[in-house]
Amino acid sequence: MVVGGRRVGETKLKRVLQGAILLAVTAAILSCGERFPDPSQEGEFDRLVLLEEGTGTWCTYCPEAAENIEELLQGHPGEFVVLALHWDDEYSSDETEARLTRLGIDKFPTIIFDGVEAYEGARPVEEMEQVLADRRKLGSPLKLELSAALTADSVLYEITVITSALSDKTIEGTLRIALVEDTLTDASVGLLHHIVRRLPEAAGEDALTLEPGDTVSLNRALPLDQSWGRPLEAVVWIEASDLKVYQAASYELGGGSPDEGDFSIELESDTIQTKSNPGDTAFYYFTLKNHTGNELTLHVETPDSLKNLPADWSSTICKEGLCYGDSLNLTLSANGSSQKFHIEMASSATGSEGKVVIEVTAGGAEVDRQTFILRIAP
Repeated sequence: MVVGGRRVGETKLKRVLQGAILLAVTAAILSCGERFPDPSQEGEFDRLVLLEEGTGTWCTYCPEAAENIEELLQGHPGEFVVLALHWDDEYSSDETEARLTRLGIDKFPTIIFDGVEAYEGARPVEEMEQVLADRRKLGSPLKLELSAALTADSVLYEITVITSALSDKTIEGTLRIALVEDTLTDASVGLLHHIVRRLPEAAGEDALTLEPGDTVSLNRALPLDQSWGRPLEAVVWIEASDLKVYQAASYELGGGSPDEGDFSIELESDTIQTKSNPGDTAFYYFTLKNHTGNELTLHVETPDSLKNLPADWSSTICKEGLCYGDSLNLTLSANGSSQKFHIEMASSATGSEGKVVIEVTAGGAEVDRQTFILRIAP
């Protein structure tokens, strides 16, 4: 976005000063803010914070902001979920730009916690840790339970909303859903994370009136583009009319699923792993399974075009102590036949994050793929 001949948010000193003022104001507000409910009260729900990141591949300081968010995630896993909302680049959409406009974001990068606390510029990790802790301390009157599944052409969401019986207020909120691609490689800027692929506007059925003690079950679906990489992440949250977020939930969708009809990559370890020391190796275990009534002849490869490995990093596909390098061919018999494999990804003293994508094809056509990521965080 360009204002006065300059991309907004690219005057660093101005952003730092504005951010410092915002942080001070927020601290004052939080010091006298109301909590819901007191943590000692039975029935309080932990808060999963929603962090929305206004970004773009053209933005000078956005990579620094993204790197700091990843560091925050490594230090506080399971405490917040990230939506990277792109503006005016190949990963933006009408949906992401509508959300950014609704949030009032016109400088990049901007980070917003729970729809209400905005910070311009690449914020230091220590500052974000304090804001995250303050948001978490608020608790939530709601609990969201989410499961999701991939079909051949869509993502299915099963959502349960539980309202605290301790609440003394009716909650008027709106259910929002999003679909996020965890990681991809951009030719110009390298690795990108948490790219929002779908974020539809709320419909009439998404308006919720929740009384104390209510439990509500909801089902939603979003179209799936098979070109999006794995893992994907289903994200849901409930927000007030002023965009304040009451609660959020997320669910990771890995490789293939039997629901896809013919073949699946069934994961047996985390697809994103963090190691402490440069030179450490990560192991990613998975099973290739044939769900059809026919024999499948498969080509398994980790293509160079989909890799993003720092200098002196390496990866190989292995099975029971035998390693094949970057590719192998195999045949899976019909009706549930499977074979177990793993990928070894070795780091070095150079770089802090690497990515490998395993791609499975049959007769030259892709049948599934899965992304594996190693992060080094001393």
